[in-house]
Amino acid sequence: MGEVGYSELAAHPEALDHLRQELRLGGWRDEAQLEQFLTHLGEDATAMLFRCTACGTHLAYAS
Repeated sequence: MGEVGYSELAAHPEALDHLRQELRLGGWRDEAQLEQFLTHLGEDATAMLFRCTACGTHLAYAS
């Protein structure tokens, strides 16, 4: 699907939840910092939104 910011990602709650889980597994422990990072996607960082071709689930990756 492509690069997205928070507002586009928020339209796909399953992808946003997946991204939260991945960031936690990657070492993000402070929930306030995690949410601040997510809500500012599209400014200093972006997320990539994907849709599984088999099941249609949306997934996201942030860089």
